[in-house]
Amino acid sequence: METDTRAAVNDGNVPKLRALLDAGTNLDLKDEDERTPLHWACAIGRLEVAEFLLEHAKSSVNVQDDSGWTPLMSAASAGHGDIVGLLLSKGADANLANENGQIPLHYHRGRQEIAELLLDYTRNANQADNVGSTPLTRALGGKPSPGNTPLHLAITEGYEGIARFLLENGANPNAKNLDGERCTDLAKPAFRAEIQVLKEKKKGSEHP
Repeated sequence: METDTRAAVNDGNVPKLRALLDAGTNLDLKDEDERTPLHWACAIGRLEVAEFLLEHAKSSVNVQDDSGWTPLMSAASAGHGDIVGLLLSKGADANLANENGQIPLHYHRGRQEIAELLLDYTRNANQADNVGSTPLTRALGGKPSPGNTPLHLAITEGYEGIARFLLENGANPNAKNLDGERCTDLAKPAFRAEIQVLKEKKKGSEHP
């Protein structure tokens, strides 16, 4: 019956899943990698299937596969923000780590919408994995970069949306890395001008 279940999940066929459930099929059964149908649905972006599995099949929202991956990690890694939001609303634990010491926030891959959703539920946004990468350093290049702040990395990798988010939340644009480069030194001219505007705006709000 696993083949029928997998096909229904892949096709987004909720009526078929309902029929399987009514026939006594266990829709929380694990495959050879210890992934459940909920893992599959979250990985391929089947929102309605995920909703059905959580509401009617009573699928475990925090189930981990043989590598420690949860459905929340699968959804975040694949960029499905709607499913990330659903899982969090159903009690998904944003602080569960996999075998590599990575939490769901490690898998936001530069997507600001997903990062912001997860940040609301993550106890330590600077949690390092087994090789020392924090969620932000992983998203912005995958390796720890001594001396570079998250803002340095965001600007260097061209993630201007995340750079704005960091600046608006107190990141220092004048911080220097080990080469003596400020964050602003690494920005493209147009974005450097925008950083200056943000700095002036912040200065104005601090000194009305």
